[in-house]
Amino acid sequence: MVPTRSMKKPITAPNTPAPGETMVDIQPIAYRPSCYNLSLHGYLTPGWTGRLAAGLAENGIDIVRADAEKATNISWRSNFEITSGKPEQQILELNYLSLARKEHPLHQTAPKIALQDYRINPHREEGSIFVEIWAVDRTGFLRDLLDFFSLKCLFPVKMNIETIGETVEDRFWLKGVGGLPPSPAIAESLKQNLDNLSGFDCYAI
Repeated sequence: MVPTRSMKKPITAPNTPAPGETMVDIQPIAYRPSCYNLSLHGYLTPGWTGRLAAGLAENGIDIVRADAEKATNISWRSNFEITSGKPEQQILELNYLSLARKEHPLHQTAPKIALQDYRINPHREEGSIFVEIWAVDRTGFLRDLLDFFSLKCLFPVKMNIETIGETVEDRFWLKGVGGLPPSPAIAESLKQNLDNLSGFDCYAI
């Protein structure tokens, strides 16, 4: 049976960045060693979620949970809970905006994506394809999954990331290049690929 999830509180930004600017904040979480709250609000270029996920993975930082939503054509609101065994000062001094801007090559040698289960709304929700995914967690999983979506010319305009024990429960609202609604053909192709990723037949990026 597919597990249910509780509703999350909407993302709220502590302040409103000026047009074209981005506010970044990183803070340790009280009484939770090696855990931090990272927020990015404001102007972020297309594909930033995949670039940030790749940069975090390369720096040995895991994403425990995240909420990100596109507020306007060029503006985002996002909060991430991250964890790392690296020294706290090193985590606090890392340039997260630079990670969100730096291009990374696709990881052709990355482990295969293996899904435990998934759910897709091929009829699209507000012009987006809705995808919900369950899988065993590992470092770099979100990076590889966003790479997989990008190869289909699909990019999240909203995402909810959750890690419960060793299982990830992720939700994505995906649109095409330029925020255009994906075509029915792309939705069907994505469904077929997700079928391949489930069970024992894993689709390698």
